[in-house]
Amino acid sequence: MMVEPAASGDLAAITALETNFGVPWSEDAWRAELEGDGRLVLVARMESGEVVGAACFQLVDDVADLHRIVVSTTRRRLGLARVMLVSGLRWAIGLGASRMLLEVEHDNAPAVTLYRGYGFHEVARRADYYGPGADALVLERFLEGVDVDSVGMWDVEDMHE
Repeated sequence: MMVEPAASGDLAAITALETNFGVPWSEDAWRAELEGDGRLVLVARMESGEVVGAACFQLVDDVADLHRIVVSTTRRRLGLARVMLVSGLRWAIGLGASRMLLEVEHDNAPAVTLYRGYGFHEVARRADYYGPGADALVLERFLEGVDVDSVGMWDVEDMHE
């Protein structure tokens, strides 16, 4: 498995990952990410070429935003989201971002645990953001002074197709 920048030819595969989400992003939304300025769209790709994950980040001035991480339902809990998050953090730090922001549904325990494990902390809560009773947590991680080499990467070579 490898994580690499997405290409326009990955759009259909990325959009297909959205089928198992309550509020899926459209093909147009992902196209806007791929074509937008100051953006990084990553894909997690198996050796076969199958796209099993995607993430998108944006840098505006010195603030990076994590817009989305999606992973195939058959490949969850294997560390793919972690690898894409770390890649995005390294990208943001390398471009001089002072912090990264993201929003996550409050009851998405695996995602909240991942983000908190990388030093993100809650700065706001948006009631009913994802629908009635589905609040968004706004999380932030300061990046100033963080050495890009200190942002850990986990070994994923044992992931099999």
